[in-house]
Amino acid sequence: METLWDIHQPDSERVAELQRALNLNPLAATLLVNRGIRSVEHARRFLDSSLADIKAPPEVKDIAIAAGRIARALETGEKILIFGDYDVDGVTGTALLLDFLGQAGARVDHHIPHRRREGYGLKVEHIAAVAVPGAYKLIITVDCGISSHAAVEAARRNGIDVIVTDHHTPDEGPLPAALAVVNPKRQDCPACLEHLAGVGMAFYLLIQLRAHLREEGFWKDRSEPNLKHLCDLVALGTVADMVPLVKENRTFTQAGLELLSTSRRPGLQALMAASRIDSRRIEADDISFRLAPRINAAGRMAHADLAVDLLTTEDPDEARRLARRLDELNRQRRSIEQDIVERIIAGLEGDARHLQRPAILLLGSDWHEGVLGIVAARLMRRYAKPVILVAANGDTARGSGRSTTGLDIFALLQECADLLEAYGGHAMAVGMTIAVDRWEDFRQRFWQVLESRPEHAATGPRLDIDMELTLDAVDRALFDTLDRLKPFGQKVPEPVFMARDVEIVSQQMVGGRHRRMRLRSRGADARRIVPAIQFNVGEDHTLPDRLQRIAFHVRRHTWNGADGHQLHVIATRA
Repeated sequence: METLWDIHQPDSERVAELQRALNLNPLAATLLVNRGIRSVEHARRFLDSSLADIKAPPEVKDIAIAAGRIARALETGEKILIFGDYDVDGVTGTALLLDFLGQAGARVDHHIPHRRREGYGLKVEHIAAVAVPGAYKLIITVDCGISSHAAVEAARRNGIDVIVTDHHTPDEGPLPAALAVVNPKRQDCPACLEHLAGVGMAFYLLIQLRAHLREEGFWKDRSEPNLKHLCDLVALGTVADMVPLVKENRTFTQAGLELLSTSRRPGLQALMAASRIDSRRIEADDISFRLAPRINAAGRMAHADLAVDLLTTEDPDEARRLARRLDELNRQRRSIEQDIVERIIAGLEGDARHLQRPAILLLGSDWHEGVLGIVAARLMRRYAKPVILVAANGDTARGSGRSTTGLDIFALLQECADLLEAYGGHAMAVGMTIAVDRWEDFRQRFWQVLESRPEHAATGPRLDIDMELTLDAVDRALFDTLDRLKPFGQKVPEPVFMARDVEIVSQQMVGGRHRRMRLRSRGADARRIVPAIQFNVGEDHTLPDRLQRIAFHVRRHTWNGADGHQLHVIATRA
């Protein structure tokens, strides 16, 4: 089905109002309105966010109880176990708590389960095999725990308190019987912080804990941690988890990106070097496409403890060794991922019936479970429909799903819960476990539920265009405007522009699958030749010298130490 190019038509009065009130140029005002930022006050907060403006932690249900219990553990010297998830959100949240509690003098350890051997979340066996033998009296979960009813009960029977910090949607029914459940998505939480990632929720707990300890005079004889210095970890987890980059998430990310450029953490310094990032200018894309994949590679290909060790080490030599290891694991991950993607695409496009369904649901017998979330995301973008991929291991299959904007894939799984052994996630991404012999029943049910949803409109893939430009308008002023609106992410998408009647001055394939080009607008007034790149176009695919239109992002491009910009072409029409 052909992609519809939909050019935004923003409210001109709103655009003019933002221009006047905030002294913005027409481009900046238009881009804000296109992103749903229509009032002057909303735009002012968006452009000038500050840590001082975040919501007060006490509004979060159970957070005061959690802070009080951790304070008691600090005062009495009780052993604390941080139990995290194996993705970037969980890893950074775990490192965050280890950093702060270590500075506070806590007796603290951590455990992150092995993705394939232990699976997701706190389980009964973790209480018996980890918590009880370690003599822990308090467990704090990070980015997990909201569905761990049996494990929380097992901990209680063994005299262990549990504090759940999570951001995933709770199951229907009662919450786990933990001492505190710190989750903004619980129905009785009035904080309106549902947009937070797991690491953001853990950070909120630390804000409350520091204030609680300050009231008790805890910091009188010791140095009080600077919470802003932890925002580098919060930014990493927030951007990587693809939560909406609005409100507190935007504030945390802006503060964290500033910190990353002068990071005090040897592990992040080494990982940025291994990722070939110019540390003078760190952007959200550097997290999404360079840092996060390498951190995630630990949990996908080996064990997430490698990533926790990287983020918490004080030894530069150890940091470089771990960064090299994560870089190698990421190369292995890319190779395995590409092989699975190519095989799935060949199967889908070899039989048109597969693509007639409203969602792509596939079970494989020889897929690496650790990369299925990335593969599902790539297929979702290619075919513009939800994708769920599971890998069979004996009688059980586990995997991941990704959804398109506007379709809540977690809600869809809830409609099929009786067919699943376990599931979790949020609107855009889920994980699940299912018995192999129930897979076909699940597929039929999922398709039926999806087709019954009013938001499932078979309109085909759509490309949202912010505005039309000539390539001569791609100049320093445009780039400066985009800089002011960063960081971009979920709910604040990177601007997409369109140019008509474009001449390809030159083109060549690089890296086997990418096209490097030099472009200019056609016409007597056209002057500027603009460098461009188009990724993952495949081999032996040459474009004509003239294109009716192109859609593109404008991004920073550094070459031989000099700053410039280039177009990232995302679609063309000949």
